[in-house]
Amino acid sequence: MASYRGKHRPTTSSTARSIAKVAVAGVIVGAPLAMAAGTANAQSVNWDAVAACESGGNWSINTGNGYYGGLQFLPSTWTSHGGSGMPHQASREEQIRVAENVLKTQGIGAWPVCGPKGLGGAPAPARTAPAPAQPRQAAPAPVQQSAPVQQAPAPVTVALPSSNPNGDYEIKAGDSLSKIAEELKVEGGWAKLHELNKEFIPNADLILPGHKIATK
Repeated sequence: MASYRGKHRPTTSSTARSIAKVAVAGVIVGAPLAMAAGTANAQSVNWDAVAACESGGNWSINTGNGYYGGLQFLPSTWTSHGGSGMPHQASREEQIRVAENVLKTQGIGAWPVCGPKGLGGAPAPARTAPAPAQPRQAAPAPVQQSAPVQQAPAPVTVALPSSNPNGDYEIKAGDSLSKIAEELKVEGGWAKLHELNKEFIPNADLILPGHKIATK
């Protein structure tokens, strides 16, 4: 910035007189110049690119060098082109608005080094605050499925044998109907013994010592 600190200073009276002389000396020459200036002023400027060059893109910069804000305004230039307060205290959008006014009166040459970097680009878009993030909905708690209730099996009723009052053989420990039928040579084997005593022996595999059974 040191090489062009006078970039936003008001036009001096001597300069004004020189411009007046040029205007009086040749209207034909002045007309093309006016058209060129109008073309330059009509160009869209990427102010973010200019600010990146002027101040590193810091729109609130105040380094104490006499220039303020992202586009490095002189206070006099700022106030004379519609700004209020100090440039570095204004929003980015307000600084761009004042810069557009400077562009109309001084052209892009008001920023002799950094101004050309913003030419040809689209106008700086207004910055909008990002939409607030939608809160995440908590996942529904998993449904606890209760384990099926196991029904206790119905108790099995076992019919116990009883002694045959008309029996002729007393059962001993270790006996079975098949063993008794084999020892006594009962025709029809254990099935015959079971048939003779089925009223007293519901289960042919369950007999108790001491009980009597009929074998004939």
